Amino acid sequence: MRRARGRRGAAAFVAVPAAVALLGGCGIQETDVIEAGGPASFQAFLDRDYDMLLFFRSPDGGLSTVIRTTGSPSADTAGPVPTEKVVSALLAGPREEDRAAGLTTALPTLGRGDTVKVEPAANGRVTTHLPIALKPLDDTALRQLTCTIAYSQDADGQIVVELRGQDGTSRSGTCQLAPGGTSLPETGD
Repeated sequence: MRRARGRRGAAAFVAVPAAVALLGGCGIQETDVIEAGGPASFQAFLDRDYDMLLFFRSPDGGLSTVIRTTGSPSADTAGPVPTEKVVSALLAGPREEDRAAGLTTALPTLGRGDTVKVEPAANGRVTTHLPIALKPLDDTALRQLTCTIAYSQDADGQIVVELRGQDGTSRSGTCQLAPGGTSLPETGD
């Protein structure tokens, strides 16, 4: 009985290299990785007339995007979703499904009656008045706000965002987050 196992093992030992040799000679040559364009863009799935792009903190500490749909556009609100509405959604925090995916926020929530005011964009710059204090916010919170506002105002996120808090503190910067990237925004006083 021991001999039978030994023969089966030897046969399997010989069969594996033979199969590899046969498969390797089937005429299919190895190829290298072929570049086929840049990284996928979340903008391909975003309809600015009724979608909002929100930036939340991912489990690794970076930022992740979430697309929220407001429903179909109505005749009285033609054009992109207002930035005030987008920032209010960000300050409402991640939803249950976002939290289940590990997304969190570094921002405080809005209180009842608190409103966000956005001055119209001019000269590549938008100013947003927030009903929260900016001074205690960390870099992640500032990045969440800056990127959410930048992409709400400009499809490519290429706009300077000035944040003004209720505590009199102001910060300005750009998102510096390209689709598929995790760069930090430039922020200043």
